[in-house]
Amino acid sequence: MAMTRRGALAAIAGAAVSGRAWAQTYPNGPIRIVVPFAAGSATDTSARHISEGLNRLWGVPAVVENKAGGNGAIAAEIVARAKPDGQTLFVTSNTAVASNVAMFRSLSYDPLKDFEPLTAIGSAPTYLMVHPSLPVTDVKSLVALAKQQPGKLNFASGSASTRISGEMLKWKTGIDIVHVPYKSTPLGLQDLIAGHVQIMFTDPVTGLPQVKAGTVRCLGTSSRQRYRLTPEFPTMIEQGLEGFELGSWTAVYAPAGLPVAVRDKLHAALVQLISDPAYVARQAVNGAEVNATSPDELRRIQLAEIQIYRDIMKANGIEPE
Repeated sequence: MAMTRRGALAAIAGAAVSGRAWAQTYPNGPIRIVVPFAAGSATDTSARHISEGLNRLWGVPAVVENKAGGNGAIAAEIVARAKPDGQTLFVTSNTAVASNVAMFRSLSYDPLKDFEPLTAIGSAPTYLMVHPSLPVTDVKSLVALAKQQPGKLNFASGSASTRISGEMLKWKTGIDIVHVPYKSTPLGLQDLIAGHVQIMFTDPVTGLPQVKAGTVRCLGTSSRQRYRLTPEFPTMIEQGLEGFELGSWTAVYAPAGLPVAVRDKLHAALVQLISDPAYVARQAVNGAEVNATSPDELRRIQLAEIQIYRDIMKANGIEPE
C-alpha cells in the first residue's frame, strides 16, 4: 500500500512538472482563433483585438478564422475536435456555448464537456432596430403597424440571443412577423439597412454605429433598467413589455483537456489584453462593457445562461428546434 501511494504521488508530481514545462514553452507555434460569426460582428471585433495582442505579447502569429453558420455549431465543432494544447481558441458569444442548448433539441457538440472556459470578455443588452422608412418611433407604434400588416414585416436574426429577442417580441405583443435567419448579425444588418428586412435585434457593437450614421433607428433595449452606456434608449420593459430582459456576452474557450498550467498562462494573458484601457474605452463607445472572469466564474455564467434561456423559451411558448 505504501509503495502504491508513493508511486501515485510520484506520478502526480511528474505530471505537474510536465505541465509546468509545457507552459514554459507555450505557445510553440501559430495560434488559431475560431469565431462562429462573420467578420465585423461584435465577437469578431473582440477576437481580432485578442489576436493582435497575443502576437505582441508572445511574438507568434494569432490568426482569426471566421466559421459562420449553423448558429455557431460549425465553429464549435472545429474547436471541440482540436487538440487541447492551447494553439486553438474559441472566441464566441453566448449563442454557441449556452443559448443553443435551449434553442435546439440536439447539438453535434457538447457546450459543457467539449470546452475549457478561460474568461468572459464583455456583455451588453440587445437593441431593437428598425429600418428608417418604417413610420414608427417606439415599440407601441411598431406593434400597431405590425398588427395592421400581419405577416408582412420581416425580422432578421444573426444569433440565438437576437432570434430569441425577436420571438419574445412576437409572443409578448401577439404580432405576426416573419423570421429571416442570417449567419451573423452584420449580414442581417446589411439587409436591414438595405430595406430587405424591417426589424432586427442587434448587439451594440454592430448596431449602434449604424444608429449614429442614421441608417437604422433604435426603438429600445433588452436591459432591465436603462443601460448605463446608452441611457438615451428606453428599455422594452418601460415600454410595456414586462420581463423583456435579455443580453449577450462574449467569452474565450479552449478545447477540453487543456493542461492547467497552459490554461493559467492563457487566462493571465487574455485578462491583460482585454483590460487595456484603450480597448475598454473603444468597447464602451460602442455600448459594450468589458468583464474579465476566472474560468470557474465563466462556467457558472454559462450554466446560469443555459437555464435562463430554457426558462424564457418555456415562459414564452417557444419550442426547441
